[in-house]
Amino acid sequence: MMQLPTTFLQWYFTKDDLLDTPTIIQGRTFEDEQLDRVKGCHFLLAVGARLNLPQLVVVTASTFFHRFYMRQSMTNYHDIASTCLFIATKVEECTRRFKDIVLACAQKASKNDNLHLKEDSKEFLRWKESLLHNEILVLDTLCFDLSVEHPHTSLMKFESQIMGTSIRRAWMLLYQSLGAPLCVLYKPCTIAAAALLLATSLSSNDKLNENWYENLPDIDVVQVHELAAEMLEYFMDHYLVKSSSSQANSPHPSQQIQHSH
Repeated sequence: MMQLPTTFLQWYFTKDDLLDTPTIIQGRTFEDEQLDRVKGCHFLLAVGARLNLPQLVVVTASTFFHRFYMRQSMTNYHDIASTCLFIATKVEECTRRFKDIVLACAQKASKNDNLHLKEDSKEFLRWKESLLHNEILVLDTLCFDLSVEHPHTSLMKFESQIMGTSIRRAWMLLYQSLGAPLCVLYKPCTIAAAALLLATSLSSNDKLNENWYENLPDIDVVQVHELAAEMLEYFMDHYLVKSSSSQANSPHPSQQIQHSH
């Protein structure tokens, strides 16, 4: 079995670890923490759409978000989602003006897209100070390890193995599952394979060959099937129709990468 570099291994945890996070140790329930993870990632989706960011920037931000809360408590640190997105724009070399990031975060946090803040206003300065202060905290917690392997990238490699709409559907399933901490439990290729399996299962036209996984390196087919079932359950529990409006016209994954500059 292919060995992952040590730097990647530090970011993989067990499901038991999810029951013993810093947040839970401080008294929150597992259900409450998972709900807050979903809310944080939905906030990332909303701000990312407001700033017209490529989806991969939001995926990177959500990965930072989930990793951060495996080492820090939600009880102690708030407003981390916006900081993760701020860092991700720089890591993915798709920056936006700082004042635009602040404004987008303030608008989505207040649920008022018409909100305008002057740069010398108390609210603007509060967001600015929070982002800059938390940036150091997040970077330190992540050990300045900002390397992220995306399941979305692995998914694109499967495109030659199947024709039809399932690749796009799998891409959207991945994007809509960002609130679940899959990135700290499973390798990117496993997540991508599970999304593709689920997408084809939901399709009346696209089908995978019986032994489709044989040419995929380091794939545990049993784990893929288990994860596909978990993703379906998550999708049914958490998918919000109203949140799809920002994703409905998303370009093909290859276009997302090309537009990431």
